[in-house]
Amino acid sequence: MRKEKEEKEKVIAYLRSRLFPWNFIFEDIEEDAIKHFVLYAIQICEGKGVEKRSISTDEGKVKELITREVKEAVNDYLFDAEDSDMIRMHGEFAVSYPFAFAQCLVHTILYRLGLEMGDVVDVKAISELLGRDIKEIRRGELFIRDLIAKNEKKAMKMFGKSILDRKVITAEGDCIGSVRDIIFDIETGSVEGLLINHQKGAGVKKSRIPMHGVRLNMYSKNIVLKYSSYK
Repeated sequence: MRKEKEEKEKVIAYLRSRLFPWNFIFEDIEEDAIKHFVLYAIQICEGKGVEKRSISTDEGKVKELITREVKEAVNDYLFDAEDSDMIRMHGEFAVSYPFAFAQCLVHTILYRLGLEMGDVVDVKAISELLGRDIKEIRRGELFIRDLIAKNEKKAMKMFGKSILDRKVITAEGDCIGSVRDIIFDIETGSVEGLLINHQKGAGVKKSRIPMHGVRLNMYSKNIVLKYSSYK
């Protein structure tokens, strides 16, 4: 418990730091944790439609995307730090989630956009500020990108199975049903939305939820709606 508390305090401090989100991305993490979370990062990027043809590769826009996605992932951890589903999903790697998943997620975003870390941030300057060896940082980037390339197809196959039957929760925490099916764009193959099996008495009429209306995360098995007014 003490270790978990210290880890959470560290996460909060990193979140408030002026070096956010790069302090999460360049944290020294065990390779086994990276191997574990790569599959989940690929699934998140697939579900959110992160790919070159749909997202701007402008440096400023990519930085905004990275900052937003890392903050969302970290907040999921802080909100559900002791979630039993999370522990069942990630076991011994659960405690490494904020840093390992953030790194995998950012490198997957860059990989799918055809970019490298050096295209969006001065890696040398950040390495000096964080006191990290730039050679180790670059070695880590190559390691993760190689894992992404090797695991992309496997992760895509897992994506559908991981989403189906998940509970769908409102912004207030009320369960309205579960995921019945995934809607794909016929032309692009990208995920457009989710079909929902409604829970009796939920008061929800719509069966289809667009992907921009949900929060996907790999810290909980629930799908959380972004908007409290969804009816």
